[in-house]
Amino acid sequence: MADTFQPSSLVYTPPRHPSQNLRTLLAYVDARNHLAPDIMKFFHATLEHRYLPKSLGRPVLNRRQYGEYISQLQPMFASFRMTLHQVIETGDTIVYHATAVGESSCGVPYDNEYMSTVQFVVGDYGPQICYVKEYVDSKKTTEFFKEHRARVAENNRRRSQLVSQGS
Repeated sequence: MADTFQPSSLVYTPPRHPSQNLRTLLAYVDARNHLAPDIMKFFHATLEHRYLPKSLGRPVLNRRQYGEYISQLQPMFASFRMTLHQVIETGDTIVYHATAVGESSCGVPYDNEYMSTVQFVVGDYGPQICYVKEYVDSKKTTEFFKEHRARVAENNRRRSQLVSQGS
């Protein structure tokens, strides 16, 4: 069996008249795909964000902590593209299945799969995300960050050698 990532061929098509919550989710996905610096505008002050499964050992993050995490995460990517495959909406909650592909700033390929539950509250300018349970492919996530850190360390080692050779 090949270890080639094959995301679902099913691509979600939003309804003609999406709810305000769905419009917010779609705008958030678009902002992620563009690595937008203002991505935190989609999150309410009361945000509680959980990366799952628990075996990843990730802490529950509030809005400030999640903002700090995202501000470190986004520069790691040269490209990122999330595709929604299924969206189920009920009341103030949306559950979605998505895949993402991309590349880190030092050339590590990224591919992952998500199943997320997102809850909304009314914010100052419309719906904002207040609660997220984001299930990720734990194996892919661990492998990506390990490889990215290794490449960053190798690039730093090479730069140090070049600097010391040039002195």
